[in-house]
Amino acid sequence: MTIWRKKRMEVTMSVNGRYGFVGLGQMGGNVVKSIHTKGYSVMAANTAQSDLDGLDIPEECKYHILGGYGSSKERKKAKQLLAENNCENFDLLVNEIKERFKDCQIIFIVGSSGGGSGSAMLPSIKKRLQAETDKIICAITCTPDDNASMKEYMNCYEFFQELETIGGGGATFIIDNNKNKEKLVLNEQFACYLDAFLNCETTSTRGVVDRAEIENVLSQKGICIVNKQGSDKATTQTVIERIRDNIYVSLEDDGVVANIALVNSNNNVRLNEIIESVGKPLATFEGWEADATVLAISGCSLPYKKLGEIKQKIEDDKDTIKKNLTATSERRLTGSIDFLGDLTVEKPKTEKVESTRGWLFM
Repeated sequence: MTIWRKKRMEVTMSVNGRYGFVGLGQMGGNVVKSIHTKGYSVMAANTAQSDLDGLDIPEECKYHILGGYGSSKERKKAKQLLAENNCENFDLLVNEIKERFKDCQIIFIVGSSGGGSGSAMLPSIKKRLQAETDKIICAITCTPDDNASMKEYMNCYEFFQELETIGGGGATFIIDNNKNKEKLVLNEQFACYLDAFLNCETTSTRGVVDRAEIENVLSQKGICIVNKQGSDKATTQTVIERIRDNIYVSLEDDGVVANIALVNSNNNVRLNEIIESVGKPLATFEGWEADATVLAISGCSLPYKKLGEIKQKIEDDKDTIKKNLTATSERRLTGSIDFLGDLTVEKPKTEKVESTRGWLFM
């Protein structure tokens, strides 16, 4: 191993130690599994032990929430589990995260917006960590695909309603599950892109995107996307195309953007043309002579168009939802058929006691 390559590995290990990843629920666990292969510190928390058992990460990185057996896409169920015993589970989970990642500068919390566990826990944990630590807390989530259940759409909309109310900084990444039917491939792609951005520092005399600038991009509240292209493929046109055609939910077409960071691997990408395409940012950062071209855009608006479409799906089916929720509660079987009752000997009345048998034979 050359001295340069050894030094590069040491720098990467040092950089990776600045960032921690907490996966909540099944999607969160799968994403941090991909992140773990890049050398980052991770933790997977779940209400279902079976989901944790299936994750190929060290056992010490797994955290089972006491008393949980899965949330079955019920956000309320996951919230109630955290709230038991005067919020004991919530306190234990948050304190575990704070202890594990006490030396990190940024903590990324990962969870599906349409699930049960991740959707329910992510906003609350982000809000509390922001209040109790001085760290940047970023969110990584995904939106349901077009074949998702109505419950997933409802969870997703409630999730973003909560996330929108949280103050403070910290970027939000939103993967669009419609972009690939293989969700694990999306996870791998995202892990690759984010890792490339976190390690995009170069030593070029023409200019670099340094550590402070990388973390400034990630500290900005709002939507963030990161993309990576090989030096043989990156041109101004292909980079701009990837801003609109990528693994993420589409950015709002409103020109709202706080930061653009571009790390060039060649001389074929023009930052000024990217600005013309997405909007004028508050700050730009540019680096040169990288192994790959990496672009990060942060401080963008929430995807209100996408969320509006999800809300419309719910509105269109609200009558069906109400029917499904109330149909099994209706009593339609009335009138007795116990014509033998008159022939039986009346027994002394005893006090009614609730029992499992009573529930079974109501």
